[in-house]
Amino acid sequence: MSYNETKERKARSKKRWNSIGVCLLPFFTPLGVGVLIANAMDILPNIGGSEDLKSTIQTLSDLRGPVNAPVAEVPVPQKRVNGMPKHGALITAIGAIVAAICALIGVVGLADFFTDYSLRDLFLSLFFLSGAVGSTAVAVFGHLRRKKKQRFEAYLKLIGDKQAVPIHYLADVMGIDYHKVIKDLREMITRGILRPAWLDLKTYRLMLTEYTEAQAVQPEEKKEEAVSRNDRILQQIRADNDLINDKEVSAKIDRIEDLTRKIFAILDQRPEKEPQLYNFMNYYLPTTLKALESYARLEAQGIETAAIREAKQKINHALDELADGYEKQLDKLFADDVVDITADIDVMRKMLHKDGLQEDEIVSATLRTDK
Repeated sequence: MSYNETKERKARSKKRWNSIGVCLLPFFTPLGVGVLIANAMDILPNIGGSEDLKSTIQTLSDLRGPVNAPVAEVPVPQKRVNGMPKHGALITAIGAIVAAICALIGVVGLADFFTDYSLRDLFLSLFFLSGAVGSTAVAVFGHLRRKKKQRFEAYLKLIGDKQAVPIHYLADVMGIDYHKVIKDLREMITRGILRPAWLDLKTYRLMLTEYTEAQAVQPEEKKEEAVSRNDRILQQIRADNDLINDKEVSAKIDRIEDLTRKIFAILDQRPEKEPQLYNFMNYYLPTTLKALESYARLEAQGIETAAIREAKQKINHALDELADGYEKQLDKLFADDVVDITADIDVMRKMLHKDGLQEDEIVSATLRTDK
């Protein structure tokens, strides 16, 4: 089914639901209002004639093949998956109906209050109106839960039996922001929907295998030649930071990234300084990247055992020391320049003194001339 056909089918379904809601209003007002609200929130299933049924069957048949383009409708997995968000549609429907009933009673009570100015009517109307607001929040929660379940099912369909899936591929096909995909995948791992699974921070892939150190230290996939070694390091620091939720740790990583970028900028301008950065490039940077990857992996577990908490605290403290070390490394790169310019200034002063061109000597010579 094409996108336009799906859109037309959805529009026909919404018109039918609106008609049903309007027909229910005179006889079952709360139910009719609930149907209209649910239809406006786009949470009701599609209904239609035989043509729509044929299109649905054809769509499900097409989804059995390989997925290589964005799907118009989220496919439903063949088997039940543990950990999926449940009852989103039911929560939404109940919240919408209760909200409609409470809103109707609240409006009627408010109208009675303006008629006879009874405080009892005012209190009851405000009570039911607040209930309508709360029920609306419940309906929105159910709607978001239902949408999340649909995204999770679509991820599972796209992943299939693959052992590795690029995160950017999932984001492009689903039409979802890259960071939102990472957040969804982390939640799916935490819920046990994807098991075994882990995020490879070096190649930006979702790995559907058991995590091992041997896999973690594999070299990065070959990238375009235009991307330099320094650019790849900065990209990896940024990618690791995107996977970390702790704001304090993220701020420290931002500082490390900024200092690293400044050091690389000096190195680009002064390649002769590279020997001074041997330890920085071959020890401190790899250690930093490993620490960031470990922190993100620990945070992705979704649990806080004593061992995990202690490891995260150690990495957190180490980031402070690394940032201070990076700053001192940056100062050392400027140290030679400072020495050179200081020596030049001293030589210049001596020459000015020798030639009698310093200001105090010029003034003294002028006074002697006047006398």
